[in-house]
Amino acid sequence: MDRERPGPSHEGGLPLLQSHDEYLTTPDGLRLFTRRCAYADPAAEIVLAHGFGEHSGRYTALVEHLSAHNIAVTVYDHRGHGKSEGLEGHVDRFSDYVDDLDLFISRVRVEDHPRRLFVIGHSMGGLIALGYAAAHGERVDGMVISAPLLGVAAPIPPLKLMTGRIAARLMPRLRLHNGLNPSHLSRSPEVALAYTSDPLVNFRVSARWFTEATKAMSEVMEAAPRILLPMLILQGGEDRIACPGTTRQFVRRLGSSDKEFGLYQGLYHELFNEPEKYEIYDRVSRWLEAH
Repeated sequence: MDRERPGPSHEGGLPLLQSHDEYLTTPDGLRLFTRRCAYADPAAEIVLAHGFGEHSGRYTALVEHLSAHNIAVTVYDHRGHGKSEGLEGHVDRFSDYVDDLDLFISRVRVEDHPRRLFVIGHSMGGLIALGYAAAHGERVDGMVISAPLLGVAAPIPPLKLMTGRIAARLMPRLRLHNGLNPSHLSRSPEVALAYTSDPLVNFRVSARWFTEATKAMSEVMEAAPRILLPMLILQGGEDRIACPGTTRQFVRRLGSSDKEFGLYQGLYHELFNEPEKYEIYDRVSRWLEAH
């Protein structure tokens, strides 16, 4: 039976910092979980968008690192993820994710009056952030993108593509296992173990999500020359989830004159959870401080 996210009743591990939790309601009536970690006068503000199937609580170490550099961080759970409401692994339109990101950015702009505001997006969160940059790039000051889901590392068989498109029309909420191998996330076995045992992680994906995400990948790649924001884009060379070659192609097409690409040979999909994660964190904080 399809299960809707219960919203505020769920508990989970998030940054052990002074913080404020709340639920923001979307125009279509879903309550989305958010947590803000900040000092009184931060040097900059971050809105962080996580990947598919996971939740914002998996970014504790990164949030603590940024907070130590006097950078305020707002994390949130996408609709159908973590402690937010919505059907797990499903979205009616990929633009709903982009609109939700705009909701959180607008809240930070209005309530916290940041000097500078940046977005960090990982995997699907990177795709969402880049879609936002194409539509509303003037509303933020830059982005850090990790392993953006612009293309899948393993080719999708044509028959599976066709079946997914048909199912998206006839049974859009039909959900199947996403086929993710947790050992492909990080070279650290502890990361895979924590992922598989995390009650807030979801392994199911809907037919509609599949076709919407595929369309969004194409649209963002097409929009790349029009994206002018300062960007730091990071990619693991041995990523078996998001295609490294597609990320390189996007960087070449990206219209920004202020773009930096970091390719980490031998590293997997979740750079923020690799054994070298503190090296990655330092690069992110240095880039943010320079901007």
